[in-house]
Amino acid sequence: MSGNNYTVTCNHCNTVNTVRGKAMTLAMTCSGCGYYMRLGDWNNAASVFKKKVEPAIPIGAKGRFDGIVYEVMGFVVKRETKYHYSWREYLLFNPYKGYAFLAEYEGNWNFVWPIEENPRTVGNKSDHDLMFEQEHYRIYQKYHAEVQYAVGEFFFDVVDLTETTYNHEYIAPPFFLTVEKSDDSVLWCKGEYCSPKEIAAAFNIPKSKLPAKEGRGYTQPISTSFNSQSLISLTVILFFVAVLAQFYFSFVATEDVVFNEDFDQKALSDQKFLVSHPFDISGSTGNLEFDIYAPLTNDWFYADFSLINEQTGVEYNFSKDVEYYSGVEDGYSWSEGSTHGKALISQIPGGRYHINVYPEFSTTYQTFSIKVTRNVSMLVNFWVTLLLLMAFPIFYLIRRQMIEVKRWSESDYSPYVTE
Repeated sequence: MSGNNYTVTCNHCNTVNTVRGKAMTLAMTCSGCGYYMRLGDWNNAASVFKKKVEPAIPIGAKGRFDGIVYEVMGFVVKRETKYHYSWREYLLFNPYKGYAFLAEYEGNWNFVWPIEENPRTVGNKSDHDLMFEQEHYRIYQKYHAEVQYAVGEFFFDVVDLTETTYNHEYIAPPFFLTVEKSDDSVLWCKGEYCSPKEIAAAFNIPKSKLPAKEGRGYTQPISTSFNSQSLISLTVILFFVAVLAQFYFSFVATEDVVFNEDFDQKALSDQKFLVSHPFDISGSTGNLEFDIYAPLTNDWFYADFSLINEQTGVEYNFSKDVEYYSGVEDGYSWSEGSTHGKALISQIPGGRYHINVYPEFSTTYQTFSIKVTRNVSMLVNFWVTLLLLMAFPIFYLIRRQMIEVKRWSESDYSPYVTE
């Protein structure tokens, strides 16, 4: 090749190429024929790529990241040599901040920049786990790669560097660390996930011009307005609030017995139902607990009940069965059921009431009793509240676990796979 630091003439097609990176450019592709050329040895080291790939972000385009404007200098397609998956990288440059990269795989993007620190020297115990800047990184993949296509300018021999380095990647979404190691160099970089929307906005191009997003990126964070720790803390606080509320309602519950009466099958009328004595409920709206007791042994009792307001005629209906069985088997005593059955009705206003009972008796027992208690502590409300309180955290944690398992499904180092 002939030329100076600002233009280079391609010996293959004689195209004069302007070198935008000036002295920093160490390799480039010819704008005329696409040959890949290494600066300083143009005549003897030329490569041609069989298949052309059009970059989604054009060479020379400018994008803003964290207030810094970068220019796209080069574009390269790389392929992992073991599993043969491909991804795309863009070399970015700013005269004051230096170079950085954009890496794209299946429509998922990461902004990557070199770092001076070596994270392995910051008190890390193993090659698979790193602590860096208060983040825990886990090894995601180790690989060799090769270049399938390149276009533009590069500040290093991207073909040779890619094929002679061994790469480790560690993730702590939305961040990741990568190290490229060769016989004579080690380069650490840090990356952060970027959404396609952020990439389109950075370069002021339509999102539709970018590759379609497929699946979840391996550094893509779980999109919520909170983290797991804040959710757990909030859940614990709400749990204690629910407990305190239950203690309060238990304390203020009067639990007044407003009715208690025994019934016998002999009192059944021709209509086959029993009618209780009338009783008064004072105060405004409250709950009523019905305790149905039948002195059973290895037997059952069933009845339909109607609580009737004698002033308004409004009826509140419920059913209840009582069963109790016991015995001795193989020297062990056992029992099943209970001689009591309870029912709770809420929002009962004060007034004068009576109860109609439509019983079904067995052949053995013909008696039962009903006790009605006003304003009882409703423990069921506490359990319902607790269930609703735990529903979202449980759903969130299950969803998070499923996402993490999916995230690590393409890694040889998944913490969710046991050998």
